[in-house]
Amino acid sequence: MVDKANPAVAIMLDKERYLLLDLNAMVAFEEETGKNLFDSNVSQELSAGLNPKDLRALLWACLLHEDESLTPKQVGSWLRYDNLAEVAEKLVTAWGAAMPDAPKGDAPPLPRRARRHSPG
Repeated sequence: MVDKANPAVAIMLDKERYLLLDLNAMVAFEEETGKNLFDSNVSQELSAGLNPKDLRALLWACLLHEDESLTPKQVGSWLRYDNLAEVAEKLVTAWGAAMPDAPKGDAPPLPRRARRHSPG
């Protein structure tokens, strides 16, 4: 379980780094891949398993908060067959930390927009 107040996820790559899937990372991922992480089809695709390009792009995007000079190619050089499972697991943890908790019980209804009353 990741602390929602500090959602960075530690991972050992070229050195210890921290994954953070914030809005900036989501935008960077979308700019790199053309895929919107808010799209339910993309979310289902990601949960089924990332293709190599998307895995590299998501890892890169989650590391940009530490070092904006990183490139996808540089980050990809840290991925090997022997660490892919761990990287994927850490990305899933970062994903979970970024998502809001499910409401417990019945959530209060959303407020309605104020209705304007026309005179007369």
